Amino acid sequence: MRILHLLNHCGKANGHVNVSVDMACTQSKNGHIVGYGCSKGDFLPLLERAGVRTFKVEEPHRNLPDFFRAQAELWKTIRAFRPDVIHVHMAAQSVLVQPYRLLGYKVVTTVHNEFDRSVWLMGLASRIVTVSKAGYEGMARRGFNRRKIRIVLNGSVGSPRLKQDFAPAQLQHPAIVTAAGMHPRKGIADLLHAFKIVKETYPEPHLYLLGEGPCQAEYEALAVELNIADSAHFLGFRDDPREYLTAADIFVLASHSDPGPLVIAEARNAGCAIVATNVGGIPEMLDHGAAGLLVPPRDPAALAAAIGGLLASHAELDKYSELARTNATRFTISRVCQEMDEVYRELV
Repeated sequence: MRILHLLNHCGKANGHVNVSVDMACTQSKNGHIVGYGCSKGDFLPLLERAGVRTFKVEEPHRNLPDFFRAQAELWKTIRAFRPDVIHVHMAAQSVLVQPYRLLGYKVVTTVHNEFDRSVWLMGLASRIVTVSKAGYEGMARRGFNRRKIRIVLNGSVGSPRLKQDFAPAQLQHPAIVTAAGMHPRKGIADLLHAFKIVKETYPEPHLYLLGEGPCQAEYEALAVELNIADSAHFLGFRDDPREYLTAADIFVLASHSDPGPLVIAEARNAGCAIVATNVGGIPEMLDHGAAGLLVPPRDPAALAAAIGGLLASHAELDKYSELARTNATRFTISRVCQEMDEVYRELV
């Protein structure tokens, strides 16, 4: 099958990109003929080494000249590649691809954030893929036909983006790790306030924050204000979070909304005891609480209580570490690609 993936870019520190790159490389390995159209990005050399054909398709900006330039590049790409399926991962490309849908090309979209205002553009495809049951219900509530929506739960174990051999990071213990963008939706401020509460009872833990974003300086200032800066370490973006997850005692994700975070799959595979908010696709990725502790969002006290309960008991920490590993093998990129193949075959 000839599969063309379309995105704005393939730069690092973007979950949409990580999913698409993992998928494209694995599909190529599985014998598909795979193309990848984007403006630029860090992963282009990796895609080309994996046998994926890369094409220059600029991001369509708001002005008409840029839009028509991107449309011309997409036309050249489609003529050169002749895809059976066009797989769109970002809303801007959903606009570009509409004429080809009307011409009979089969279009699949993966909706990574069903709460985005532009998500209705993704719903115009032949098939809409969501990364969790929560995403499925969110798209259905927006009025999209349930018969077009499919669920392919996120997974990244075995990712071709990540090296096979890595050494665990040297952390101070007990080590609490989060990996998230530094912006309000990820609940970083809630986590810092929760860590402040935890430190009042358990002075030893250290918090390691992996990720970058527009609010990082604000959160670093908050850590100083809360008098936790000596034990709250902002590490910025890391290519391979497994180095920190395998060394962590507890993984925490304090998101206010999250459709199906890859890092939950990675934390489970690493055997972290997990505390996360009960929002979006997180409960599904934690087997609805069987594989980790779920707490309400925007509630630092509840978050602190769950973390403190694990710190108070080595038995509880070991128990939740083992529960995280249980049934975690399904979070592989090979399973994601197998289920995506079934979606494609419905159309081709």
